[in-house]
Amino acid sequence: RLVIFTNGKGEASINLQPGEAPASDEVTMVLMAVLPLAAHPDAKTVAVIGMGSGQTSHVMLGSESLEQLDTIEIEACVIEAARHFGPHVERVFADDRSRIFIDDARSFLSTHNARYDIIVAEPSNPWVSGVSSLFSAEFYELAARHLRPRGVLAQWLQLYEIEPRLVASVMAALVRSFPEYTIYATDNANMVILARKGGSIGELR
Repeated sequence: RLVIFTNGKGEASINLQPGEAPASDEVTMVLMAVLPLAAHPDAKTVAVIGMGSGQTSHVMLGSESLEQLDTIEIEACVIEAARHFGPHVERVFADDRSRIFIDDARSFLSTHNARYDIIVAEPSNPWVSGVSSLFSAEFYELAARHLRPRGVLAQWLQLYEIEPRLVASVMAALVRSFPEYTIYATDNANMVILARKGGSIGELR
């Protein structure tokens, strides 16, 4: 199992041994791609906030309808570390539809002024220094502005080492811009929140 650590904290892991059980993060990383694509199967453009292992972006690029995927990561070393996951993330580095940006997500969205069918937000835990702004009402308002009509936001929220009041504050921030949302538990310590701009998620396809 290969793990990326940031300041001593594990941020992403993949089991590289064929035939063995996936690492704990892998299920959620894959579902962070599969769930929003199932909610918006005709999506053409996607932004993924946070490289992590790169597996979410890699899986999303398996969609033939996708025309462009922008991965935004603030730390260049994470991008270089993700290369070591090899074929598990190869589309991120080899697919012509994939673009990688080293930038703060809020700054990137504001300056590039792009609009996406799907925005995937998978930053580190909300309590990590410098990350809480990506779980704020201001960030969700920004994300909503950069989604196309009926676009989908997917948010990874870690439930370990977190107090219930912080989870409640994240949900309160999100609901200001996305009044309707659906929560999927990927395991007993992580969940994915799906929200559609201007409506409910509805049935997945």
